[in-house]
Amino acid sequence: MARLKGGPPRGIIKRPGEAGLALTHLRYEVDAPLDRHLEHWWSVTWKLPPGKRHEASTLPHPSIHVVWEGDGVRVVGVTTGRFTRVLEGEGRVFGAKFLPGAFRAVLGAPVSSLTDRVVPFSEVVGVRRARAYRDALAFAAHDEARVRFATTFWRALLPPPPADAQLLAELVRAATEDRAVHSVEVLRERAGLHLRELQRWFRDAVGISPKWMIQRYRLHAALLELERGGRALTWLAQELGYADQAHFTRDFKALTGLTPSRYAAVSGAARGGLSERRGR
Repeated sequence: MARLKGGPPRGIIKRPGEAGLALTHLRYEVDAPLDRHLEHWWSVTWKLPPGKRHEASTLPHPSIHVVWEGDGVRVVGVTTGRFTRVLEGEGRVFGAKFLPGAFRAVLGAPVSSLTDRVVPFSEVVGVRRARAYRDALAFAAHDEARVRFATTFWRALLPPPPADAQLLAELVRAATEDRAVHSVEVLRERAGLHLRELQRWFRDAVGISPKWMIQRYRLHAALLELERGGRALTWLAQELGYADQAHFTRDFKALTGLTPSRYAAVSGAARGGLSERRGR
């Protein structure tokens, strides 16, 4: 049975006018040994009234997604800006979110070749495998069947993780959860590598630079804090390692399109009336 993943999602940008949307966003746990490669499965379904449009936006993660929708499957590389999708009518999407660095063995090339790109799944695994994956997910009656098939598919395809996978996972976890990791130098010291070695490794395995990852996860943390409310912006900027509030405001607005104070107001309104289940 597909098991729902607990905890709040990271990086989903709340927007004005979200209240009352018929939008469901779920995440599912990945069973061992695939959990060494995949962070979770996810699905999004929506049904909007005629003429209604919804702009769904997320802050980028340093992850590759393999996404099925309708008659196609695509590989979505790391997006360096915010990812935005306009939803209309009704639809369903099912995705596999890979752990940072885990898609390198599937791709057989530097993951930076996918950064800010979307390519057909067939370009990575061949037409026959891509068609089988698409058809099985399309014919499945519910998410549980999709998770079951995708688990079987990826177990057969993925090789064992590389020797450095554990260190990379520890570095990503540190950048995600440890507020003390506010610079590349801190991450470099934990990795025990020279700066250029760390940068080359991240571009090859993850697709982005370690500096980018640290900056984006700081803004992921900012979203959650602003949605909870009750914190002064000066405190939040300092807690996230910014030199001052002005730099924090600049970075936050550049990526989300809203100032921190405006986002706090918008997310508070959405929290009071949003009709959906979140989970990516």
